Amino acid sequence: MKKIHILCILVLIFMFPVLCHPSEQDNYARKDPILAGALSWYVPGLGQLYAGALVKGAVFFVIEEALLISTVLTFAKLKLDMTGDIDIGLNIKSKSETNKSERRTGIILGVSFITVHFFNVIDAVNTTRKYNRSHQMRVYTDFHYDINRDVYEFGFKKPF
Repeated sequence: MKKIHILCILVLIFMFPVLCHPSEQDNYARKDPILAGALSWYVPGLGQLYAGALVKGAVFFVIEEALLISTVLTFAKLKLDMTGDIDIGLNIKSKSETNKSERRTGIILGVSFITVHFFNVIDAVNTTRKYNRSHQMRVYTDFHYDINRDVYEFGFKKPF
């Protein structure tokens, strides 16, 4: 199972630039804002990466993961066990009793995590929309009557 997860992560790392940037054949590849929001919902910052905002995506990932880990560690005891030759174990148990200050800190961190998470999803959608607006194809319609041939012509023009 671990091998599958590692393989999926490696595929994402190496294939993500290909998915994010259009090929040379396509001058413009429209991004889907709903997909960006869904990506950021499941993996913080992935929607921003999809829209081409690499630094913003990395910042959201680091902030959300730090808030999540801090929240969990507020209510849990960690114990690192090293037994035998190479065996390393990590025991996470909930604290039997937390004081008022720890509970308050945990709640503040948890609410902050939820707030940043929703802001992350909304920002991924807005970043994708901004990307689409900045890369719009400018197409103009052309409609005229040619007297010599006695025909109406309708077409599209795209400036280069």
